[in-house]
Amino acid sequence: LVRLTDGIDAWQIIFYRSLTVLVLMGLWLAWRFGGSLPQRMISAGMNAAIAGIAVGTAGLAFVAALFYITVAEAIFMAGITPFLSAMLGFWILRERIPPITWVAMTIALTGMGVIFSGHGGGGAVTGTILALFSAFCFSCYAVLLRWGQKTEMSVALIWNALYLIVICGTVMLLPTGLRDTVGFDSFVIGWRNYASIFVMGAVQLTLGLILFTIGSRSVPAAQLSLIALVEPTLSPLWAWMVNRELPPIWTFAGGAVILGAIVIQALFS
Repeated sequence: LVRLTDGIDAWQIIFYRSLTVLVLMGLWLAWRFGGSLPQRMISAGMNAAIAGIAVGTAGLAFVAALFYITVAEAIFMAGITPFLSAMLGFWILRERIPPITWVAMTIALTGMGVIFSGHGGGGAVTGTILALFSAFCFSCYAVLLRWGQKTEMSVALIWNALYLIVICGTVMLLPTGLRDTVGFDSFVIGWRNYASIFVMGAVQLTLGLILFTIGSRSVPAAQLSLIALVEPTLSPLWAWMVNRELPPIWTFAGGAVILGAIVIQALFS
C-alpha cells in the first residue's frame, strides 16, 4: 500500500493513516462503551498511553524504513520481534523463556546477519536500523498489552493515533529540518493517495490492531509477536504481485532462516 502512493513521504502517509485510525477507533470504542469511554481511558492509565506511543513509533519507523529498503527486507528484519518480546516479557512480566526460544533467537539473528551482510550502501543500513527499531517498539507494545490486560487496552490505539497526528502534523507544518518543504500545502496529497492510506488505516491498523489487542488477553507476549509474524510469509509476495518489487536473493536467504526460527519456536513451544 505504501508502494502504491505517489509523490508523498512517510510523514504525510502516517498523518492521514493515523487520522483514519482516530476516527474509526473513536467510532468503534464509542459504540462499544458509550458514555463510559472516558472512564475506560482513565482506568487504562499511563500504561495505555505509553503502549500507544510505542506502537505509533513502531509504525513511523517501519514506514520510514520502506523508503530505504524493500518490503521483504523490512518485514524479515521484523523477525526479531518475538524474541525481543520474550526478553522484555521475562524482564518485566517474569514470563519464562523456554530453551527452544533461545535456540530460535540465535537462528533468527543469523538470518538477520545474512540480510545485513548483503547491504551495500548507507541508505540500506539506515533502513535496516529503522526496521529493527520498529521491531523493538512493537515488542514493547506487546509486553505493555500483557501488562495491562485487566484493563481496556484497545484505548491505546487512540493514544497511538493522537501521538502520530501531533508529531507528523508538526513536522509538516513547522521548519524542523526533517522535511524539505513545510506549510499547509503539505496536507494536500490527492484522493488516489488517500485511498491507499485509508485502507492502511481502516484494515491494516484499526481492524488488525483491534484483533491483536483482544488476542493479547490470553496469549503470552512472545507468542503474541510470533503469531503476528505470519505476515513475513505474505508481505514480499504482495509487494511482488502489486509492484513487481523483487529483492536480491540474499534477502530471501536470510528471510528463510528467520522464518525457520519462527517455525521452530512455534512447533516446539
